Amino acid sequence: MRLNLGDLIDANEEAGSEIVISGAASAEKIREAELLLGVDFSTSYKEFLSEYGAMEIDGRSFAGLTPNPVGEAGDVVTFTRYARAEYGLPNHYVALDFQDGDVFLCIDTSQKAADGESPMALVSAVDGRKMGAVAAKSWGDYLMKYLSS
Repeated sequence: MRLNLGDLIDANEEAGSEIVISGAASAEKIREAELLLGVDFSTSYKEFLSEYGAMEIDGRSFAGLTPNPVGEAGDVVTFTRYARAEYGLPNHYVALDFQDGDVFLCIDTSQKAADGESPMALVSAVDGRKMGAVAAKSWGDYLMKYLSS
């Protein structure tokens, strides 16, 4: 999957949305984050990290990597480790967002399609269980739908 977010980002900004992008992460930083979390990121999430790093849209943050060293406050490693330690998030999930304080938006790395994509899941902060159907078939699909709404 090729993330073509430029036009969607521009359209959102023209409509008055405030979008903050941390900046591209190197392949080395991406691999370090994977090793620290013990997972392989999905194809579109790696692409997102390598092009954008992390993103905040109108105050809603999607965890990624920043110019700071991997594992420092605010990145996907710190956020996922926090979710694992404080809420019992299973290790195969990568936490990207905490919705309304009770549901994590996660990449489910226990599932991987032939194209390297993993589905997005909503996971309960109460018991670490997946809630309902798949939120999107990939991070790229989820983000494109979010920016299109």
